[in-house]
Amino acid sequence: MLQICPQRFYPSCLWGRVVWGPGGVAGTKDHYDTLQAQMNLFYHDVTQDLSRLKPALLEEGQAYVVYWAVKKSWCRAVMESVIIDSISCQYCTLSPADRYSWPAVARGYNTVIISHNTEQPLSYLAPLLSHIQLNSVFTSFTSSLGPIAVLLCPGWERAQMVYDMLEESKVSQTLHPVIILVGIGKNEAKAVKIPKNCLLLVTTPFTLVRLLSCHCFMFLRVYHLVLDKAEELFALEPVTLSFQMDTILQHFQKVTCSEETFCPKQLVVVAKRWTNHMETLIGSHMPSPYIIISVPEEAALYGNVQQVILMTLESNKIQVLLGALDFSPAVGQKSLIVTNSVQEVEDVFKAVSNKSAFCLKTHEGLTHQFDFVMEQWRKEIGPGTNVILVTTNDCLKCLGIKDATCLIHHGFPTSPKVFGSRLFCMAENFRNLCEGSNSQVLRSVLLPSERNASHIVGVLRYLKRTNALLPPELLAFAQGVHAAREDQKMDRPLCSYLKRFGFCSKDSGVCPDRHQFHCQLDKSVLPASGVIEVRIIWFYYNTSVFFGRMVKKDDKCFDIMASEMVSYYADKKPGAKELLEGCLYAVQEDEVFHRSDLRRDNETLFFTVLVVFIDVGKEDEVKSHQIFQLPEQFQSLPGQAIEVIICRVKPADAEINWHPKVTRTISQKVRGLQHQARAVLSLGNTVFVDPMVITKVPGMKTFINEYNVQSEILNTGMAISNPDHLDLLRELCEKVCDQKSQLDIQTASRQRGTNTAELMQRFVIIHPSSTAYVLLGHRGNRSRPPSPQLHSPVPPGRSQGVPKPESMHNPSSRFWVCPGVPSHLDMTGKPLKGGDQASTPEANLLATK
Repeated sequence: MLQICPQRFYPSCLWGRVVWGPGGVAGTKDHYDTLQAQMNLFYHDVTQDLSRLKPALLEEGQAYVVYWAVKKSWCRAVMESVIIDSISCQYCTLSPADRYSWPAVARGYNTVIISHNTEQPLSYLAPLLSHIQLNSVFTSFTSSLGPIAVLLCPGWERAQMVYDMLEESKVSQTLHPVIILVGIGKNEAKAVKIPKNCLLLVTTPFTLVRLLSCHCFMFLRVYHLVLDKAEELFALEPVTLSFQMDTILQHFQKVTCSEETFCPKQLVVVAKRWTNHMETLIGSHMPSPYIIISVPEEAALYGNVQQVILMTLESNKIQVLLGALDFSPAVGQKSLIVTNSVQEVEDVFKAVSNKSAFCLKTHEGLTHQFDFVMEQWRKEIGPGTNVILVTTNDCLKCLGIKDATCLIHHGFPTSPKVFGSRLFCMAENFRNLCEGSNSQVLRSVLLPSERNASHIVGVLRYLKRTNALLPPELLAFAQGVHAAREDQKMDRPLCSYLKRFGFCSKDSGVCPDRHQFHCQLDKSVLPASGVIEVRIIWFYYNTSVFFGRMVKKDDKCFDIMASEMVSYYADKKPGAKELLEGCLYAVQEDEVFHRSDLRRDNETLFFTVLVVFIDVGKEDEVKSHQIFQLPEQFQSLPGQAIEVIICRVKPADAEINWHPKVTRTISQKVRGLQHQARAVLSLGNTVFVDPMVITKVPGMKTFINEYNVQSEILNTGMAISNPDHLDLLRELCEKVCDQKSQLDIQTASRQRGTNTAELMQRFVIIHPSSTAYVLLGHRGNRSRPPSPQLHSPVPPGRSQGVPKPESMHNPSSRFWVCPGVPSHLDMTGKPLKGGDQASTPEANLLATK
């Protein structure tokens, strides 16, 4: 007979430990109990360093000690298998920012994290959830209900992603996270029910303000507030969103100051970029914060480095550099001049050493002098002294300089990353908001010239975020480069956001799609006005865009072709012998065959291919065995699907995409129905409508308006009116028409033999001797006084390119040649004489005033 101590039960069996019987020894039970007690005492000893007891490597078949929560005891266990599940969460190793931020967040400190890694919520969620779970023990001592932590996200998509990640983790069993998204409906916020056991709330600023107005008593114990993607929280619609954030932060401040609790307040700010709003946030709501910035260029913004831009010609760069240096400063300075080559180091050092006795140099050929140079650099300096070091970008990485006070970029940085690594040479002198100390003024001087055209736009995007005074000619040049890049996108489709809302919700410089109308690409045969009939075939992924087929009374071509296709493929189904991109095929879905355009092919027939259903409008990946040959008699009819966009509506709360709730509601109303709608504009295969569902009264010739789709979208509470939608689109159309008209005029004038100078309304002449700007107006009005503005317009239809340095200036000429003026003509259109021939640059001219 066996005596068993049950350990675990299953419906048909149980696991236990033999206490007495065959195979058991009398002393076994006492020995096991003693061993178990010793193990618990050993591993519960608070003086033990458990990190040293953890095995460095887990091996299958080895015995380990684990804590069993069911028995509340330490137990021996044999490792059967090791499962590595780091791919599922896409978070394998800690980043440098994580190594510094996790201890601060896990200990409950106010923390600001600026890192490119914050795109992954796990970068801050892991330590935050650990700390919240510890503090949830003290919630029983509070008299109020509601969440103890709120995660604010900039939009519903980000909020949903964070919530899904929380649901997949084990914290959902203890913290019971909830996501709440409330629209602008009048009583929508009042109808929201927050579960009493909810300790963690995920939402957006707009929703939280609405909840505070109706359920403020449910937010009396919010001790942890997280601002996810804080740069976006403060960037979207500054006036409205600033009010939302101020309301939330004031409530958070009152709650944490009013109630006595064991859990101090914690504010965590997570962002990819530093903004000016964070300075106010730290000063007003975050005492003694931990600030972790792993991006050097963002650290320079935090450190209050002043950016100075001095436009110059390449031949005049050293003179401008000498003018930027202070050789007798009131406070001792350490200036760093960075070049891009060894020869530039020698040239700059020769010029600077003639004016300063404290000038050093290093480059790849002087590596043996690194120690001597750094010894001189680190010496104490007094007032009136400016130690100047000239070096290359590659050598700068080896010197380890962190205490410079002035940085001059003789060689223009080729990217923001290189720019940030240079700025980090002043890190020890950065402003410290935690201490409130006012450090000395730090300067970063940029010397852009005509050779830096290809790199200037990327750095300019960073400079716009600073308080630097940007020269007008630099902004004009960058605008020209932006226009040239837009011209290169003419083979791309028109931006979907531009069509939906009238503007691109992204940065147009980053968005890969086209933002200009093209006379040929956007030419449309669809009606731009009047009432049309559309049958909604397939609803798109977004609320205001769907695909349909125009219905004409006497046009039965598509219906006849569809019936013939059914009969054809009922008898035989010829498989596709060869898949070619851009060709038409038949694709089978269930029992229906669709004409489809192949967009992307794979190497073999066993993979999926991307096709566009030309009569339905949707784009989808299908299996290769679903594709059949399409006879020529079925290819003659053009694709029937058209894109229909409902105008004058957009998502509420500064969202850029529609919430699925709105999409589901409208889809159920319009899908499969035949609409009569008023067309207001057409572009390419897209028609913009002010739609209505019109129903015919049975037995009569009377029609009634059943509902307005725009009103239905607005009634969901997730949308607002967009009255400027059509006006913005029509402005773009008029702009294209104006440019085309100007091109036609220029073409006609050239055919009549008219000089190009007569077509130019304004030109710029730059005298090389004094680098003064002379602005000329119309021909025949040369007595107009000079203007300080530098504006060199590009003729319509011509893109601004990058000027070639060798063609910028002809030494034998008395002036600089302006873009668009032939090289054999002067500024009045008269022929040049003798040595006055000049070469015409290919783009606008960069110069310094």
